[in-house]
Amino acid sequence: MSLYADYDPDQQRVLVRAISSAAVLVSTASPGPKADTVSEGFASAEYVLDSLEANIGNTLVSSVIIAIRDRLAAEQPFPDYTQVAAAPDAADQARAALTAVATLLDTRATPEEAAGYKDWLVGVAQASAQGAIEDKGFLGRGGVQVNDAERAAIGEVARLLGRTPDR
Repeated sequence: MSLYADYDPDQQRVLVRAISSAAVLVSTASPGPKADTVSEGFASAEYVLDSLEANIGNTLVSSVIIAIRDRLAAEQPFPDYTQVAAAPDAADQARAALTAVATLLDTRATPEEAAGYKDWLVGVAQASAQGAIEDKGFLGRGGVQVNDAERAAIGEVARLLGRTPDR
């Protein structure tokens, strides 16, 4: 079993960057108003911060969550999600980050830890997709919680991590 602290600073950045990358890939698949992007970012952050108990058996996931909580408690800044998601190459950067974390996990973590971390990242993507109503019609009526483009992005996140889209 490994902990976040067992990884060097560059590897820690790979582990953490993959979290927002899973959400960003969903946000870029179905761009909407800035308020929707904000909602997607908050939904993914809430999922991460609230998932400690569910992941307590995976020391890597739980230690990353604790490190993020510690960073928040110390009021250390995080990148602005809306700016990251709006970057012209955001989707490509997210894909590269997810590929990098898959490689890192496959070489450093136990198979169980790697699978758990990857599944957790797919959960981040799913939470992001649930963060805003998509494809709203006239006066904001109608719409769906998760549209086809977002479902495809969740599947892409899973595939980039070497997981099946439906877990």
